Amino acid sequence: MRNLYVVATPIGNLQDITIRAAKTLLEVPFVIAESTSKAGILFDFLKKEFPKFKYSHKQIISFTEDEEEIKIASIFQKVDVNDAALISEAGTPLISDPGFKLVREAIKGGVQVTPIPGPSSTVAALSVSGLPTNKFLFLGYLPKKDGKRSEVLENLKKTQAIMSTTAIILESPHRLVDGLVSIKKIFGDINIVIARELTKIHEEIRREKVSESIRYFEKNIPRGEFVILFSTKSF
Repeated sequence: MRNLYVVATPIGNLQDITIRAAKTLLEVPFVIAESTSKAGILFDFLKKEFPKFKYSHKQIISFTEDEEEIKIASIFQKVDVNDAALISEAGTPLISDPGFKLVREAIKGGVQVTPIPGPSSTVAALSVSGLPTNKFLFLGYLPKKDGKRSEVLENLKKTQAIMSTTAIILESPHRLVDGLVSIKKIFGDINIVIARELTKIHEEIRREKVSESIRYFEKNIPRGEFVILFSTKSF
């Protein structure tokens, strides 16, 4: 592999693709993708919207979290002396998505790793949250087990007592209520921001007490992907 481009792709609205990202993805011969089906939809859009860019008939290589460990060697062998791009299902690769080990091995092997920046649900949510943005702490997804989840949040509380910072947490729909209950247990009935389905048709940003969020999502089945934000400072 000569060059590995880590390319951010839209988190929902395909028009959020950057010109540089579109050009890179259309021209590289290999694309390493967390979701081949999502990649196919993206390429259909890119070929239509950017006809002036040279389209390289490419191979899209599946690279899910379960496959990451076993596929790295075969990817380097397959790509050989060609350029490749790494994309996640949506947003900026590696942010709570597979790819860290691949990038690490590429660097060890002397491959030029280049970021092609763009959409990120965490930064997008932070920018419209109304919470302090000068410092933030990204925790990714909370642990599934209640005890471990509480331990992580207790440590976060200690950190926020020392350094005032906005916390950013990702959560899936089936674990959202459990996560909110744990936050209330550790931090009390604080103000939080929940961003759902950013840039999509059903985009929603809720700013309320965590108890209100719990009641709402207990009555309304959570759908989509969620970003939870809160700060030790009031707003």
